[in-house]
Amino acid sequence: MPFEELEHTADVKMRITASDFSLLLAESGFALSQVMYGKYKREPSEIAVSIEAEGTTPAELCVNFLSELLFIMETEYLVPSAFSLTADETSITGTVSGIPFERGKHSGGIEVKGISYSGLTLTKTNTEYELIIIFDI
Repeated sequence: MPFEELEHTADVKMRITASDFSLLLAESGFALSQVMYGKYKREPSEIAVSIEAEGTTPAELCVNFLSELLFIMETEYLVPSAFSLTADETSITGTVSGIPFERGKHSGGIEVKGISYSGLTLTKTNTEYELIIIFDI
């Protein structure tokens, strides 16, 4: 499983893993979406929005990308179903595609206020990346 919720006393702490950095960012986007909207079926996309972010470190880039995604999800009422991303360790560009938010389908989650640097870790092994991140609720 590319992401899982870990125990945390007040917020939502997630562990996300992927074989490459671009995929790690996409999976972190799906983790954020699941927290916000509950488990939902990924339907064919109706909307595509450009997304880009920068950071001085790969960990900062993860926070900035997820913060930008959170903004897009809230202002465009977008529920992600696909990501097309190109990333290096300091920048990312691409699109997030999805469907419009529908209260009947997507109300099973928790409001996320922001992405935290607290407890943030990003590690790379020979075979995968692992991100531990906290979503402030």
